[in-house]
Amino acid sequence: MKKLLYIISAFFFVSFVFFVVNQVFIPSSSEASECILIEPEDMKMRYEDRAILLNDMFIFDVRPYLIANKGKRIPMSMAITYESLENELTYEIEVWKGKDIYLVGEDTESTENFCKVMLKKNYPIDDIYVLKGGMKSWNGPVIAGKFEDVICEEIDLQDVLNLKDSERKVEFVDMRSLKDYENGHIPGAVGEGAFSRENLCLTGVFSRAVREDGLVVFVGYTEPETLHRCRVLKWAVGYNNMHALKGNMKAWKGLLEKGRFAGRY
Repeated sequence: MKKLLYIISAFFFVSFVFFVVNQVFIPSSSEASECILIEPEDMKMRYEDRAILLNDMFIFDVRPYLIANKGKRIPMSMAITYESLENELTYEIEVWKGKDIYLVGEDTESTENFCKVMLKKNYPIDDIYVLKGGMKSWNGPVIAGKFEDVICEEIDLQDVLNLKDSERKVEFVDMRSLKDYENGHIPGAVGEGAFSRENLCLTGVFSRAVREDGLVVFVGYTEPETLHRCRVLKWAVGYNNMHALKGNMKAWKGLLEKGRFAGRY
């Protein structure tokens, strides 16, 4: 009888150890397995919770560009297309890992179809939500207006440094090529050239800036190029505190940082 009890005890002990090892030492997969419909009011509540919006919520506008360009958009949302899913290695972007994706389209059916394509990619994300009813059903914050109406102003380096001295958050975005970025960039700057889909990698940049009412400063090769890129993202994201560094990299006289991915997402 005692022998039987020992065997049963040993069995349960081994089972317990196996369970603990699986939970603690073996990483669980973080891949969305279904498209979850979400009601507009529920998504609005999550959107208005800044902790969720800035830390765990990525909103992708999957409507055709021409339609999204003419209508209203959700602030802090990013445009994503079928082309980007097919041609870009978006799964390599660490900023997605363990987060939730919210898709906004023209209607429920078209958004669900887009979601199903995303599921096949096995991105390292937790869940994919589909806004029920599409953009027409959204009654939360929106931004409107044409790209032509957006203005991006230049900012002097000294003004930027003064802001940093006052401990206000400043995010530098280096628009130059990956090679030039690696050879030397402003310390802490995120390099757009290091990513195939820059809008996605910059999600973390915008989140940090919004969280602390900070400044996003773009640095490039030429004034027209930098101002244009600043206007594009200012229009897309709906965040006003975006500027182009006057004089671009030539204006920077401080130490340079070398290597790849110095900036944090």
